[in-house]
Amino acid sequence: MFTDQEKIAIVSLLIELANADNIIAYEEMITINLICQRLEVDHNSFVVGHGLKCEYAIEVLKTMSDEKKIELAKLMVELIDSDNNVDDTEIALLNHACREIGIDQLL
Repeated sequence: MFTDQEKIAIVSLLIELANADNIIAYEEMITINLICQRLEVDHNSFVVGHGLKCEYAIEVLKTMSDEKKIELAKLMVELIDSDNNVDDTEIALLNHACREIGIDQLL
């Protein structure tokens, strides 16, 4: 469903989201791993995504179809909910990403 470039950008955004509160919980690491497996993100793409600046990732994700943007929103919420500790900084980044990517206009 997602292109390789989109997968790399998603990895970047998810890692940034998990680290928004400066603590990547074990549950968040597991969730990122499971999402990457579902999206078939290979090791090299993960490494590149890990090093990609979040703002560049958002620029890449802006060009996705509406269907992909909705799927991305679900992935971000899945990650935020994974550790049962929703932090204000995570919500702030989620809102920022949704506005910048155009997801907010779809929901």
